[in-house]
Amino acid sequence: MTKILGLDLGTNSIGWAIVENDSNNFTLIDKGVRIFSEGVKTEKGIESSKAAERTGYRSARKIKFRRKLRKYETLKVLSENNMCPLSVEEVIEWRKSGFKKYPLNPEFISWLRTDDDKNINPYYFRDKASKKNTTLFELGRALYHIAQRRGFLSNRLDQSAEGIIEQHKPALEDIIDNTLSITELQMELTDYFQDRDLIERKAADLDEGEKKLKTIYNSFFKTIKDNAKDFDITKTLLLERLNKKEDLGVVKQRIGEISQALKLGNFATLGQYFFSLYNKGKIRNQYTAREEHYLSEFEVICLAQGIEGIIATEKLPEKRYFGLAKELYKAIFFQRPLKSQKGLIGKCTFEKSKSRCAVSHPDFEEYRMWCFINTIKIKTPEDESLRFLTSEEIVNIIPKFLRKKDNFNFEDLAKELVPSGSKCAFYKSSTASTANYLFNYNLNSSVSGCVVSTSIKNALGEDWKTKNYSYETLNKNGESVTRNVDYNDLWHLISVSTSDLYLQEFAKNNLKLDDKKAGLFSKIKLKKDFSNLSLTAINKIIPFLREGLLYSHAVFMANIENIVDAAIWKNLDDRKYIQTKIAALIATNTFDNNLLEVVNGLIKECKLKAYYYSKEAEATYKADLEKK
Repeated sequence: MTKILGLDLGTNSIGWAIVENDSNNFTLIDKGVRIFSEGVKTEKGIESSKAAERTGYRSARKIKFRRKLRKYETLKVLSENNMCPLSVEEVIEWRKSGFKKYPLNPEFISWLRTDDDKNINPYYFRDKASKKNTTLFELGRALYHIAQRRGFLSNRLDQSAEGIIEQHKPALEDIIDNTLSITELQMELTDYFQDRDLIERKAADLDEGEKKLKTIYNSFFKTIKDNAKDFDITKTLLLERLNKKEDLGVVKQRIGEISQALKLGNFATLGQYFFSLYNKGKIRNQYTAREEHYLSEFEVICLAQGIEGIIATEKLPEKRYFGLAKELYKAIFFQRPLKSQKGLIGKCTFEKSKSRCAVSHPDFEEYRMWCFINTIKIKTPEDESLRFLTSEEIVNIIPKFLRKKDNFNFEDLAKELVPSGSKCAFYKSSTASTANYLFNYNLNSSVSGCVVSTSIKNALGEDWKTKNYSYETLNKNGESVTRNVDYNDLWHLISVSTSDLYLQEFAKNNLKLDDKKAGLFSKIKLKKDFSNLSLTAINKIIPFLREGLLYSHAVFMANIENIVDAAIWKNLDDRKYIQTKIAALIATNTFDNNLLEVVNGLIKECKLKAYYYSKEAEATYKADLEKK
């Protein structure tokens, strides 16, 4: 006699019942249901996540707090330079109160107040400050208003659908600029979009970003087809299509429209343009750019007011200003650093205390390449069976991985291993009997390339992995120090930098690259994904992969030096002996496991089909076993 509990799980309820089983006679003992609140919010029949609602409120609070920080930094500089009717102590007191006790100084309130009858508003002060000399309070009011806005700042790390064209534009421009014929251009573009699995997929299977890329692909090839006879015109039309404003997204498109309006109306600053619209009430819901609009206006105002401290020849805003201009810039365009997200990265499979390595890291790309190469088997006319590649064959195919393609077909590797005119095939395919060369991979199998490694190599040169760079810089105390960086440091810089211009200037000033190489360095884009292993584990495994060991063998060997006596491990003969013996043990274990799998499989098959042993069936069983 047994009791059985049955559960019916719903979105906001759990139904339960207990029955008693007595020789297949079931009796209901009890039943019931527990109801609880749903995990989603429902309004007018539309469901939404409660977590998303909380996230939205939290984001709004963070934005308001950061805006208060920016106002605080700006008011502090303005009060120190007599540009607002507040003392430094009053500003600091506001900050100490947690931004709860706003300064109520009557003069300060009057300084903030607007009066349309007297044409007193922030846009009036911004317009006036950009044209002629003003009082300090009027200048401060104009700058404070700029600090309240700041505009949109483009981020090179943006990988959303809105920024998908910006993300792929550098690579596509590179292809268009560097190809030498229509045929080469067509092949390179086909490969680029094929690598992203866009060409053959239907629109219903694509996300919003992929749909935008697919539209670019269709437009490109229509342009090439219509202008195939004139290569230069084709390239010009492709670049125009790539920079089409409709593809920039709503924000950048509207920013472009305002820039065009400034140009057509001969307005020197955004403040002048908005002042002309103020009485028409058309200022709201406008998209503006931080550097193109607000930073430009800030410099015009500084020049008009005689504020020195702008180095015209310096492009980077962080280095462009000094003195009062720098203080104002740092306050008005104050950006609180984002919190690190490192804690959200998963832990390594082997080293639980270490975070996983990014798939864009050059060491991971090398690890992935060797893992694949060491599994390739080939059968030539001289071989009796499939074998692993020789050192010479491996050297021939490595360059195929070092190109700017995320994925390519195994056929590209096979062509390097097979003489021209010979046929090659997957050893299990129907055409294998007619081929001269056989492989253990299908010719259409996808292989991952080393895109980031190739991009860094193109910018820094063939010796990019062994080269070290030294340059002089200032530490946080303003002292001159020498920094030494290698490819790991440069990869990390690329992964966290939000500005192409910063990377380009860094490459020119510190790495001493020319304009073209610096441009290539600044355009390197990284995938936001992570492997299963940490960088430490990968670097322990790679040396054994380079020696030709399979992944399973290399992993076994990676930590062996920590359990073998140091004197033994340093002896190359002893180390080779250990590796050979361990490889043999693994191979024997693999064979034994396969043998057990075959025997157990046959026994299971006999049980399922209710076979019984007999002397007559013995020959059949033996034949099945030998066949397996």
